[in-house]
Amino acid sequence: MPEYPLRCDVRRTESTTDLLGHLHRSEPGFAPYLLTAWSPELTAQETVVLPHLASLLDEPVALRKPRSGHTASRRLTWHCAIRNTTDVELDDDDWFELTREVLDATGIEPDADPAACRWVAMRNQASGLDIVATVIRQDGRWARLHNDAYFARAACANFTYDHGLDVPG
Repeated sequence: MPEYPLRCDVRRTESTTDLLGHLHRSEPGFAPYLLTAWSPELTAQETVVLPHLASLLDEPVALRKPRSGHTASRRLTWHCAIRNTTDVELDDDDWFELTREVLDATGIEPDADPAACRWVAMRNQASGLDIVATVIRQDGRWARLHNDAYFARAACANFTYDHGLDVPG
């Protein structure tokens, strides 16, 4: 299997709280932090309490049942883990740009969509980024996530090409 400069894995899980808790563990010598989020107020805070953050992310999911009359299904938390396998260090501006490209390409937050999904991008290691979102949009509808893993990998490949990143070796 070929080695990709930016390894991108997409999966879904049941618990936003558990996922954020797991992701908040970091490599030695690197303090995890919130890079950016759907809400500018969140990124302006010095510290973020993970259970509170999970609750904010899950609000559209909690509001869906009263609107639709249906209980939300399982695995409503979307997670995209991106790891840089190159020798080139990406700064926060690069990771921010990549986050925006992945969110747009996958349908989590298409450009100029005020009712899109809630999401956060967390840095928990020097060579990685984790994007966590709920798949229920703020307007209560399901996000259109057909082929989301493919589109996330394509966004990473485009970023790799645009920034001249190569596989080490």
